[in-house]
Amino acid sequence: MGYSIRKVRAMLKKEVKSMPKNKNVLFICLLPLLFAMMYTNLFSDPNLGMGKMDILFMCLSMNLVLVSSFMIAMLIAEEKEKNTLRTLILSGVEPMEFLLGKILVTFIFSEFTNIAIFFIIGLDAKYLGLYALFTTLVMLCMIGLGAVIGLISPNQMSTGVIGMPILIVLFMVPIFAMISETLMKIAKFLPTYNIKVLLDRVVQGQTIGMDSLYEVGVILAWILISAVAFIITFKKVGLDR
Repeated sequence: MGYSIRKVRAMLKKEVKSMPKNKNVLFICLLPLLFAMMYTNLFSDPNLGMGKMDILFMCLSMNLVLVSSFMIAMLIAEEKEKNTLRTLILSGVEPMEFLLGKILVTFIFSEFTNIAIFFIIGLDAKYLGLYALFTTLVMLCMIGLGAVIGLISPNQMSTGVIGMPILIVLFMVPIFAMISETLMKIAKFLPTYNIKVLLDRVVQGQTIGMDSLYEVGVILAWILISAVAFIITFKKVGLDR
């Protein structure tokens, strides 16, 4: 177990060091932060009709879709595209150690971005604990979906083609759910909408109790769905596709 942890740590260090060189992934990581700063400055006046929670939800959704999902998909697909994946495996790195390195670096960058968005927008620090808990849960299922996309994508370009239809639903449907009854019905089954409901309750000072069981249940169900999808895809496709 110690040997495996050492190799996972080495993979994580490799990913962190190579991140500044990967312009596509770095750009994706910076987008939610740039939009958070831009929206906060542009719509700081409440009379403009866009409050802190609207900005938070839009930037948070962007982070969950772009960073948590697309980042890991692109990192996995990049190794295939550059033919470095087989070299790593032949050098003694196990497939799960390779994937854990990708998952951890994605988790770290996503978590950092989530927290940074929280403070950029200027929410009260007393909400940070529940905010971090709920965003982390949704982040886990999005990382799982991104890993599946990366496993079935032969290169970085194809991650957008394969993953965009799924991820655009997770991003756009909750945003436009308020203007369409049909979209609202769909949104209620999506983790990216239910986290909005939970965070609204947190900021309004409501207790997260029995009335939040549905929203928490949907998010946990998506974590299970993404985990099962990842396991099935990994067993069927593997890494060397």
